[in-house]
Amino acid sequence: MSAEPMLEAMDVVHRYGLVTALANVSLTAGRGEFLTILGSSGSGKTTLLRVISGLEMPKSVRRLRIGGVDVAGLPPSKRSCTTVFQSYALFPHMSVIENVMYGLRIRNVNREEATRAARQALAMVQLEHKGDRRIAQLSGGERQRVALARAVVTRPSILLLDEPLGALDERLRQDMQLELVQLQRSLGMTFVYITHSQEEALTMSDRVVLMSHGRIVQSGAPLDLFDRPGSRFAAEFMGYENILPGTLRGQDRGYAVVDLPGGVQVRGVAMDAASQPGAAVAVAVRAERLSPGANGPAVSNVLPATLTNKLYRGKYTDLTVATAAGSMRLRRWENTPLGETISSVTWKAEDCVVLAASDKS
Repeated sequence: MSAEPMLEAMDVVHRYGLVTALANVSLTAGRGEFLTILGSSGSGKTTLLRVISGLEMPKSVRRLRIGGVDVAGLPPSKRSCTTVFQSYALFPHMSVIENVMYGLRIRNVNREEATRAARQALAMVQLEHKGDRRIAQLSGGERQRVALARAVVTRPSILLLDEPLGALDERLRQDMQLELVQLQRSLGMTFVYITHSQEEALTMSDRVVLMSHGRIVQSGAPLDLFDRPGSRFAAEFMGYENILPGTLRGQDRGYAVVDLPGGVQVRGVAMDAASQPGAAVAVAVRAERLSPGANGPAVSNVLPATLTNKLYRGKYTDLTVATAAGSMRLRRWENTPLGETISSVTWKAEDCVVLAASDKS
């Protein structure tokens, strides 16, 4: 990846009345990178995308460059980026190939060259045989592919995707995730992808940026956010089912030692180096990392527990147990029978993180 980023947005500030949508946000994306901006509704992710595309003019920005070109203040048509929306924004009165050609035609590309480029773009999304059809004759997944073909045919420096799979059913959405990644790799284009789905972020991205209340909470490789969330908010957003309150006792062999309610000590990976002994902390561990009963010498943490509920979910079974530190959830993928009683739950120190008890605002 080139040292010069394809996208550079530094100290972006934007407000809607008294509401701060972006609070000095800085973001870069490398050439050929698949960057995902992840967050819930109101986190600022779509506002940031609209600022990059030129659909919103920020209150202030120190630097905004695409491909090394300063685009701050330029209209969308003067920026080398294209946006794919969840609604697709296709023209129903045009055929498929006319939709794909549209961006080229308004750039005054002659019809023969535009047609050739549009057919190549349709071939990339496996729709070359449906160029003469109307949009109403296509399925949801096919419309998504047409929107992608129309976006990439002009060869922008950056493709911006605003929750493009949100309207698709689960199976089609999973298929399109794979197709999007393959398309991005084949084009070598920078993708900036907006989603509220941690599954999409983890599956598709080179890097994930997690936002909340107009700020970037954490940025890193998908595995970093999945296994090493840096805050309680990040852990909750990334799907940690078990977050237990405790008190930091100290460090032991590279792990944080935490006292839990009920007089039990556990160890985990410390994610807040500034925490001092005696500080209130939270121990976060995923349901699938817990096991019922002892699990050999590799086990670092054992917590007495009592089974209170079992819920079969098809691919797996969720077990709820009561402990002195609070209710916990285990996830079992195996089909092996499990007795009606559980005396303890166990997990490895490297499989849990120790975080500040609450996030700084």
